[in-house]
Amino acid sequence: MLLFGPPAQPRRLAWLICLLDAALITAVVAATGGARSIFAFLYVLCVTAACVLLSRTRGLAIAAVSSMLYTGIVVGRTVLPLSMFFDAPPGATTLEMLTMFLNAVTFLVVAIVAGGLGERYRATRQELETQQKDLRDLQAFKDLVFQSVGTGLIALDREHRITAFNRAAEEIIGVAASEAIGCRWSALVGATVPLASIEMAIDGNPRAFTRHETGLRRADGTTVPVRMTFSALRSGEGERLGLISACEDLSAIREMETRMRQADRLATVGRMAANIAHEIRNPLASLTGAIEVLTSPLTAEDARERLSQIVARESERLNHIIKNFLEYARPAPLSIATFDVAAAAEEVLLLLEHRASPGSLKVVREFAPSIPWPVDAQQFRQILWNLCLNAVEAMPDGGELRVAATVRGDTLEVSVSDTGDGIGTGDLSHVFEPFFSTKSEGTGLGLALVHRIVQEHGGEIDVRSAPGLGTTFTLTLPSRNA
Repeated sequence: MLLFGPPAQPRRLAWLICLLDAALITAVVAATGGARSIFAFLYVLCVTAACVLLSRTRGLAIAAVSSMLYTGIVVGRTVLPLSMFFDAPPGATTLEMLTMFLNAVTFLVVAIVAGGLGERYRATRQELETQQKDLRDLQAFKDLVFQSVGTGLIALDREHRITAFNRAAEEIIGVAASEAIGCRWSALVGATVPLASIEMAIDGNPRAFTRHETGLRRADGTTVPVRMTFSALRSGEGERLGLISACEDLSAIREMETRMRQADRLATVGRMAANIAHEIRNPLASLTGAIEVLTSPLTAEDARERLSQIVARESERLNHIIKNFLEYARPAPLSIATFDVAAAAEEVLLLLEHRASPGSLKVVREFAPSIPWPVDAQQFRQILWNLCLNAVEAMPDGGELRVAATVRGDTLEVSVSDTGDGIGTGDLSHVFEPFFSTKSEGTGLGLALVHRIVQEHGGEIDVRSAPGLGTTFTLTLPSRNA
């Protein structure tokens, strides 16, 4: 009963049960031969149970009680008058006394050993219960963090089956965790995310993580822009057990970007309207004054001729402003085809060399004889013409124009450099804004048009300049299908 009873029973009840067990065992031993009883070993079990259930001290107390009871039975059967109630075996008194002594000592030794083991058992049990409680607390904390984080977290095993799915992932993907767990990634997300290539990248660099942006089609038919960041899910030994994906809903960010673009577009339109009004006001004033004088009958003939030239010049200026504005405001659709950009650069440089004063312009060509690349030929010529013309106009007294073009992987890099006066630090950040110009007769639309064309090709353009050190424009165009 003691060995299989619950350890959590009250101490007093356990103590009472141990005493009753010792008394019961004593009665059995007395009835079955005393020192010669085969049931004396039950004292050992009783002492062991007391050491396990109670403590080492109380186990020793039970051992002492058991020894006294056992000794009393043996002595009573052989020496004291108690033998009148039992059949005392003839002789063998010395052997029985020796057996009694050995058994009594055994009870005490068992109490000492079992008490030590019991103390160790109780300490181990207490430590285990503490660790289990800590583990439960840690699990509860992990679950709380996992479910409370605003980023969708999805854990995948090696077969790309979903093993964990938090509430944020439910909201982003539109599927309940109970339905998602156990499903394959492809069944939930589709083939828009290449897990095989992501795993190869992560295996190549264990500390790396991979980002992937895609449009996720949910069960209700809506498409949500999401950014997924993948990293390896590893065991304590570093073995990769699967992947963990952090999903972010980019809808709010995209909406904010759209509003910012709209606000920026409206601000640009406002600036453009003000600049257009400023650009048109001057030639209109000249035209108005010239026409008023021309309509006067008192105007001399030679004055009429000069005024007619002013009207023609200002009209051409107005036409040039409007033409540049329309080119910027109404861009032609791209017509991508494989085109020799080196040949186009050579044509532009030849035209500029003929326009420049003899000997004033030094042209340096740093490109191969032929560079085929998929671009819009007409718009690429316009890019080169505007950049090179600006470079030449920045060197009125002559200088060096350097044009370089090279292919780096899947990107075409073109740079146009001059040795002019350079651009001031305050003006450098505005060079691509419409109607911004540092030239007295410039419309400020040339570089803005270049910037727009480069962006439509999916490329980037950068400018480096400093006063007195010249200017370098560098544009990169990615490879596109022709």
